[in-house]
Amino acid sequence: MKSIVNILLRLIMVACTAISFFLLLTSNVSLKINDTQAMGKEVINRVVQESDNSNLKIGVQLLEDTGLEQTLLDQLPKKYQIEMSYADLYRLCEKYNEKGKLSTTDLGLTSKTKLEEIINEYLVKQINNKLDEKSEEISHVITIYEYSIFGVGLLFLLAAILIIFGRAWASIPLTIAALGSFAVLWIFSNEAMTSLQSRVYSGILVTLSSNIWLGLIIAIGTAIVWPFIVSLMKRIK
Repeated sequence: MKSIVNILLRLIMVACTAISFFLLLTSNVSLKINDTQAMGKEVINRVVQESDNSNLKIGVQLLEDTGLEQTLLDQLPKKYQIEMSYADLYRLCEKYNEKGKLSTTDLGLTSKTKLEEIINEYLVKQINNKLDEKSEEISHVITIYEYSIFGVGLLFLLAAILIIFGRAWASIPLTIAALGSFAVLWIFSNEAMTSLQSRVYSGILVTLSSNIWLGLIIAIGTAIVWPFIVSLMKRIK
């Protein structure tokens, strides 16, 4: 009976470790825009300001004067959202290394109207401009990130193995893995939001999903509780 309790406790802790890893790896960072019309208007103005084409400026002014611009803006979806996980970021890193830039397809951006297409292309253009500005630094960051996802996976695996063998210090690799993966997503979301707000639209919000927070809480909770469970199992023996 005592051995069954010990096995059950270890299985529960391994399950918590696996759930935490799954949530942190697959849960999304969300890019949200709640006022797409304001964003569309701002993107149009930015495109015009950055263009040397006088005909484009005249055309946009004509659209505004005739009210057609508002008609186009009304066709945009009310809200705009892109979701990306830790695993998706890894795939983007591979795409960027392969082509040296990202595309609307790489980011999963779709468009139903010409204005949506313009907004998506402008968004991707600004992201690529930011990447080009710090290309050498970005290259190092991507290399570190690509290795880090394997490192995080190995640390979670190590923690699970140590839990199976009843080692109290399993909490150490578990804590490092959870905090490390969370920190990567936190830094990415804040950097992306700051850059896109300054380059595209001030109303862009980049947030971590509740499942990412849940994954972190489960991992830290497991890491805290596990040494006490090891102590309990020893007393049971």
